Amino acid sequence: MPNLLHPVIAIPARNEADRLPRLLRALDHQDYASAATPLQLVLVLNNTTDGSAAVVAELTPSLKRLSVKIVEVAFEPKDAHVGSARRLAMELAASLVGAEGVILTTDADGAPSPDWVSKNLAAIDRGADIVGGRIIGDQAEEAALGAGFQTRAAKYARYAALSDELASLVDPIEHDPWPRHQDHTGGSIAVRADVYRAVGGLPALPFREDIAFVEAVVRAGYRLVHPQDVTVTVSARTVGRAPGGMADCVRTWVEDENAGKPILVEAPADILARLHRRSTIRHRPDLAQGERLRLLELETGLDALGTIQIEAATEILRSMILELTEQRNAA
Repeated sequence: MPNLLHPVIAIPARNEADRLPRLLRALDHQDYASAATPLQLVLVLNNTTDGSAAVVAELTPSLKRLSVKIVEVAFEPKDAHVGSARRLAMELAASLVGAEGVILTTDADGAPSPDWVSKNLAAIDRGADIVGGRIIGDQAEEAALGAGFQTRAAKYARYAALSDELASLVDPIEHDPWPRHQDHTGGSIAVRADVYRAVGGLPALPFREDIAFVEAVVRAGYRLVHPQDVTVTVSARTVGRAPGGMADCVRTWVEDENAGKPILVEAPADILARLHRRSTIRHRPDLAQGERLRLLELETGLDALGTIQIEAATEILRSMILELTEQRNAA
């Protein structure tokens, strides 16, 4: 395990009194920490009215391997959102560390695995600049949403994994090899403190502040990785704190499943064409690094239209991967 890296955790929370105890206990049980060297946590309670501070204060004496700094803040209405709170938490965390600092962030409804900190540090010690952790829905909460929801979620997961496996074959990224995952959201991010400072920190956006931050880091030429052993379990609630967040996604899936709507996704042929374009851009010798990264950012597929049912797309992706794998093995 890395010995020189100094981790500090930064978490925003708003009216999460019911969820915070699980989070704090999970952080207190990190295998990285000890009573002699407790983890540092900056917890920003923004515009909170549910007694979260009292809940944390009551629990703190039982936390033997976690040092909690509570910051209560009431942002003006226009700034009272997750972006402002997460930026404040990460800025305060950055102020606590030096050259070997690592800032980690998750959500207040999360429960990081016991090796979350150590696995993030190991990834950075291997050469990563920023680490996206794998997000896992709470199994009990997902089960309560019904078998239909679970089936829909499993279909999405299979399709996403196959799409990414295809990407690893057509447009491989040396520092982020397969097997990997595709998550890099506020549910689990770890970033070198010097990298955080170099890109100007996390933008205080009302939503998708996490994605905007990761994109800025990648755009600046830093290395993003997605190790499968970095995991956080998050709630499967349908009413969240940020628009466009996971709760909105869960609610939409539930509504679509109840309405019997098919799952439409990007056609595999379109994915393959985009991956070939990305590979061409990545290997063009005439492009400066900044221009290369700009062009790659235009080829993410994030706004791709769903034109084919997910079941058919999944089978096509499997066939594509099998064919490419056989071609490579025969070469």
